[in-house]
Amino acid sequence: MSDEVQDRLDIEKAMRHYAVGLDERRWEEWDLAFTADGIIDFTPMGGRRETRDQMRERLSRPDPAWLFAQHPLFNTVITLRGDTATAFSHFQMETGRRSEGGAVTRVSGGGSYEDTLARTPEGWRITERRVLLKWKHTRTEKDEVTRG
Repeated sequence: MSDEVQDRLDIEKAMRHYAVGLDERRWEEWDLAFTADGIIDFTPMGGRRETRDQMRERLSRPDPAWLFAQHPLFNTVITLRGDTATAFSHFQMETGRRSEGGAVTRVSGGGSYEDTLARTPEGWRITERRVLLKWKHTRTEKDEVTRG
């Protein structure tokens, strides 16, 4: 396998560490996505700009209403420039929170990530991720899942 192919695979792996780490609240996985000073920028959609650690701390707080999150990545385009890279990808998200009467409030949405990455001694890591939301739909419905 060529170095370029391996770099592309490793970059996509870092991007997936973000999604799996966030969705499953696996913070050790989340940390594999970013450099120690990595930034996540939600300001294009009215959110916060914060460090990897700030976002982890905020989302690690106990939240008994939180049920699930999923957001797969696709349509990824990577541009390599030596030991740095940029990547663009689409995502689709689903999140769920407990609501009154055993219902769940679900938020569906989709958008894109614009990433800047760097090759580090530990591998490729995201130095900055900008999040752009293209659509969103919120609804409350019966929760049909039995969670164990």
